[in-house]
This record gives sequence, structure tokens and C-alpha cells, in this order.
Amino acid sequence: MTRPAIDLGKNHNTSYNNKQYTTSPIIDGYFPKKTYKEMAITRVNRTLCLILTVFILISAVSYYFVTASEITLNKYRKQTLAINDENVELQNKLDYLKSYYNVDKAMQQKKLLHKAKNVIEVNQTAAAGVNKLSVNDGAKKPFKWSLGY
Repeated sequence: MTRPAIDLGKNHNTSYNNKQYTTSPIIDGYFPKKTYKEMAITRVNRTLCLILTVFILISAVSYYFVTASEITLNKYRKQTLAINDENVELQNKLDYLKSYYNVDKAMQQKKLLHKAKNVIEVNQTAAAGVNKLSVNDGAKKPFKWSLGY
């Protein structure tokens, strides 16, 4: 807003000889009088706040990606542990089968057990003619079966 012209009366001296001038503002309003130092500090503070905000946003995004990758790593760790447990079971089974195969192969190499080449059939009547041992016969020991090799 403009201010109306001020009536220069007797009290105001407008002579150029005394170098006293009357001043009247052209625009009225509140104009803060900040020094250059205060304006520079304000600008530096705003810049630092902007940089801090950018760093906070970057750290939030980084945190999101770190937690997402940690979740993925935990999933892979669980799968790896499950596969390792299965591998241990399969390795034990394989070792058992290998040991059975090795025993069987060793038995075939030593020829301790032979396969029957011919099968002999015995009639029941011929088996009935075998003398039976009596229980009172102490001279002969009964045959004891043994299992194993």
C-alpha cells in the first residue's frame, strides 16, 4: 500500500542547505531487517536439512533391501539345511548298501558260499529209514546248530 503524501508543515525542514531531508516510505509493511550473515546461516541450514533428509531416505531404502535380502538368505539357509539332512540320510543308506555289496562280493571271491549246481530230491520213504537217536543214548551228543560264519 502506498502512503498518502505527508503534509510538510512548519516542523519539517526541507532545505538543501541543512542537508536534512524528510523521508516518507513509499510502501508500508513489515520488512524484517536481516543481516547478510543471518541470511547465509539460514541458507546453509536449509541446505543441510535437505541433505539430511536425502540421507534418511537413502538409509530407509537401504534398510528395506537389507532386510529383504536377509529374509531371502534365511529361506536359502533353511533349504540348505533340509538338503544337508537328506544328504546325510542318503549317505548313510549308501554306506549301508556299499558295505552289504562289499560283504557279498568278498563272499563270492572267497567262494565260501557256493550255489547248488544240482538239486537232489530225496523221497520220504528213504528219509524214514534213518535210525533215530534215543534220548537215553548218552554216548552221542546231539548236533548243535550254529549261526553265522
